[in-house]
Amino acid sequence: MKPLPGDILAVYNARLAGYTAVQVTGLKVEGKSEWVSLLALDWVGTALPDAAAVAAMAPANFNFFFWNDHRVHVWARAEVPREYTLVGHRPPLVVEDVNSYSGWPSGDSIWSQRQWEAIPRAERDLFKQVAASRDKTVVLKVGDIELSRSTQRLDTEVLTAAPQLSVFEVLPILTSVNADAPIPGLFDFIRRRPFVYESVVQNHGERVVDLRGARLSRLSLDVTGVQELFLNEGLNSLTLLGTAAPELKIHAEADGSQLTLLVNDPVIAGSGLKALGSLHVNPAREVDAASIARRFPNLSELRLWGAPGYVRNLAELTALPALHTLTLSDMFGMSPEEFPGPDRLPQLGMLWLTSIPADVAAHVKKAYKAAAHQGLDLSVRQPRKAEWLAENLDNPFRIWDGADNITPAQAKKAAALYKQARSAALKAASEESVSPSSLVAALTPIVSAYTEGFNKLDARNTFIYTEEREHIYTALVGIFDAVDDKLRESRGTSAEPLNRELLLSVMDAIRDF
Repeated sequence: MKPLPGDILAVYNARLAGYTAVQVTGLKVEGKSEWVSLLALDWVGTALPDAAAVAAMAPANFNFFFWNDHRVHVWARAEVPREYTLVGHRPPLVVEDVNSYSGWPSGDSIWSQRQWEAIPRAERDLFKQVAASRDKTVVLKVGDIELSRSTQRLDTEVLTAAPQLSVFEVLPILTSVNADAPIPGLFDFIRRRPFVYESVVQNHGERVVDLRGARLSRLSLDVTGVQELFLNEGLNSLTLLGTAAPELKIHAEADGSQLTLLVNDPVIAGSGLKALGSLHVNPAREVDAASIARRFPNLSELRLWGAPGYVRNLAELTALPALHTLTLSDMFGMSPEEFPGPDRLPQLGMLWLTSIPADVAAHVKKAYKAAAHQGLDLSVRQPRKAEWLAENLDNPFRIWDGADNITPAQAKKAAALYKQARSAALKAASEESVSPSSLVAALTPIVSAYTEGFNKLDARNTFIYTEEREHIYTALVGIFDAVDDKLRESRGTSAEPLNRELLLSVMDAIRDF
């Protein structure tokens, strides 16, 4: 179904235990894609709204954290997701330029606003005051490190230098706490800070991690050696780092039904999260869909990004009755016969397939054509033949081949720049007499040539933006990984690792993209 400007649609939000609403305010076509601008409305109800409720709806304004009377007004794909219900029509409530792209608003911002309003008013007012003023007054000195009143982030260096963590309670807009070494009392400190919504903690050495009472939205945690993990209510995203032990028990709100779990290995030891709602695997290398279905039978979202990766038993996805979103990118090893048809995945509302076997892509396009006309968000791009995979197995820029904004010539040149840099770097690392400092000196012109190559490529026709920039950086880091592997192979585990920071600074100094 394609909506019209003025249409109002409702969708159920589990955390709110009620329905929320959005209005379509505009339409546009870009190339082959149709888009709608969507405005989040201020209504929440336990049932679908009647005409009076629709007539009373107004734009929702959000004030949590750094938003001030902010409206969620975004472009999204025009096809109405299956879970949205048309409930009314009014002239668009807002007429303004829309610059952001996102998915269809689902009410999560209303839930976040309610969480914000649960924090004492005095603390919220102080947060807003300091955030608006960007107060640079130094309120704390830890060793040689000075922290201003508007400090938002703490890391290992400053945390370990402090006599006790309580000294940081003078920081009214602290939102991020990160550590990669044991910090006594760290998790208790995170629980006490009302505005800390993200944290990355590694090498902490704790066997029991308790974050109940914290207000984290995003957490990346090293679970090596952890036997029990208690997560806070309201956590949206959990990234597991390290190696999970068989005895690990994870306790989460509603057993993880509102949680997105991010891992690089879908075989997760331990127990808990039986009701997990969303699983992202990146990089996915060897994936058994049957084991995922057994471990997480209530998944509504599954995203697999390969490097490239191989998936087995794809037909077993039919054991996930609530599956709504399925994304496969750079995933192979499947056949058309085992890809479930639309009748086997009745709740599926979004199916995005990028860089998959060509025969599977052709099969899915045909099998899901009718479902797409009925509201399924279907995208099947960059079909790959076996010959392509053999040629691009070690090419980190394979995702550029067939991308909408990248020409075949640009993708081919990027792969060549990578192969040249990798070959030259490994040759330099193989010299028996090379020292750590001389290796950096030998790699510096290689990094320069790699970077300049992309400068020239982008100068002809600008196409390198945030995502492409990340691909270029990640590919270079992959070369550094290969160099370190080469050094360990020839000199053993005592080999001094490459000074990556210095070489990355070479890239940063000369890159134009």
